[in-house]
Amino acid sequence: MSKEKNKTTGNFFSFRGMRIERRLKKAFNIVTIISAVASLVGLIAIVVVTSNFKNAMNNYALPQGDIALFMNEYAECRSNMRGIIGYEDQDLIDSLVQKHAVRKEKTYERLADIEKTMVTPEGKAAYSEIAKALEAYFAKEAEVIKIGATTDQALSSKAQQIAIDEVAPLYEELDAVTLHLMDVNIEKEHEMEQVCNVLQYGAMALMMILTIAIILISRRVSIVIANGISKPLNELEERLESFEKGDISSPFPDYHDDDEVGDMVAVVSATTSKLQKIFEDLESLLNQMADGNFRLKTSCEEEYVGEYKGLLMAIRQMNRKMDSALKDVRYASENVSAGSVNLAEGAQALAEGATDQAASIEEIQATMDELTGGLEKCARDMNDAYNKAENCAVSAETSQIEMKGMVSTMERISDTSGKIESIIVEIEDIASQTNLLSLNAAIEAARAGEAGRGFAVVADQIRNLAEQSAKSAVNTRELIEGSVYEINVGTKAALKTAEVLQGVVSSVKDIADISRELSENVKIQVDSIEQANQGIIKISEVVQNNSATAEESSATSEELSAQATSMDGLVAKFQLRD
Repeated sequence: MSKEKNKTTGNFFSFRGMRIERRLKKAFNIVTIISAVASLVGLIAIVVVTSNFKNAMNNYALPQGDIALFMNEYAECRSNMRGIIGYEDQDLIDSLVQKHAVRKEKTYERLADIEKTMVTPEGKAAYSEIAKALEAYFAKEAEVIKIGATTDQALSSKAQQIAIDEVAPLYEELDAVTLHLMDVNIEKEHEMEQVCNVLQYGAMALMMILTIAIILISRRVSIVIANGISKPLNELEERLESFEKGDISSPFPDYHDDDEVGDMVAVVSATTSKLQKIFEDLESLLNQMADGNFRLKTSCEEEYVGEYKGLLMAIRQMNRKMDSALKDVRYASENVSAGSVNLAEGAQALAEGATDQAASIEEIQATMDELTGGLEKCARDMNDAYNKAENCAVSAETSQIEMKGMVSTMERISDTSGKIESIIVEIEDIASQTNLLSLNAAIEAARAGEAGRGFAVVADQIRNLAEQSAKSAVNTRELIEGSVYEINVGTKAALKTAEVLQGVVSSVKDIADISRELSENVKIQVDSIEQANQGIIKISEVVQNNSATAEESSATSEELSAQATSMDGLVAKFQLRD
């Protein structure tokens, strides 16, 4: 029989026409591919959510700090301007002029930092308004400083009046457009937060759908493969049970797939056909000998191969011995009439025949012992097959547990994302407080004048809030690392599932080997049973004939002549060999 593997056709999930080994490999590849796709989708979702979060932080959350620093710088400039036009000490005025120049330069640096983060049309428009308002403010402020940077009270009073009438409205306008930019960033940040939430929930839903799909497909594939293997094996098992009970003529299950089960069915069917021919031939030979024909010949000698040949040789030996015995009887009957002296010779011939019969009985006993040993081994093999099947069930249950572990890991990733969201909210609160404190610092500086003590307190609070922002950023990084760790745990669970499925493949192969060995043992048992049965029947007939002959010989020597005539008539009915 050809052992070539069939090429699969049709649907990707079809397993028809495939050998068992290829079915299991294909099923494992299908589950592996789907799991890899699910992992890739999850990774892409994490990358997308992380990228949006990063953009929100870089473009909207972090720029709020730059805006606050920018507001602080131009507030310092205003404070310096007020000192310049209000102090009467020329050295102090000159010192403030220098500080004002430094603060003005830093203000433009902060403005440049803000420009780098403007990526939306709304942000760019708000930045443009800030730049225009700042130019107008600094231009008017420079005019006031030029007039009021002196100890002349008249000029100082003029500069102070200009600062109140013209510079203050420009400062308020600058404050307004700056706060508008912060509002724009907060609004965009909220929009990005909503987008991240949508992406997060969408990714979770997609992962749940893929997980359910993997479970359903794996279950479907396992059922298809299990039914494709167990159904023909159960049918073959039922046929072998009837075969064990002596049913040789019934056909074996109709199985057309070219796989291991098909090979097994074909081999058992061929073996049964061979046994059927041998049994028919043996029945014909024994019936002919029972009818008195010892000039017989087997019709299928080519079928007697291996241990079957010993059965044919035993039949031939029986035929030769019985033919020889009958020839001896015929010879004895011809010589009985010569006198009672030949009676002893006839009795001796019968004794020799009885010795041969005892030897045949011993051979039958040995054959029965072999049969008993074969049955015991058959029982052990069936027990091994059961244990292997049980191991397969345990492995399948382990695979299910590992898949549940993967689902649990994904849920923990979801929890970690929720914690990241709460930290983002905390960062927003800190940024808002920082903005308010910076505004309070400017107001306090304006009220305190040269004392500036209130501004020092506010600045200290700003630093504290900045430290809290840094701690929140650290917490965010740790949670992200926790998410990466959980993903690694999910990957290990998938690998563990692959190892368990490999154990299932090995166990099924062991079951096939044990079934093949069981088939060979059953064939040997059938041969032994038939050989023992036929030998016992023939020996029983010979023993009965010999017993009757011995009784007649011991009855009386006066009837020898009559018995000799009768024996001649009986022997004449047999067709003996030449």
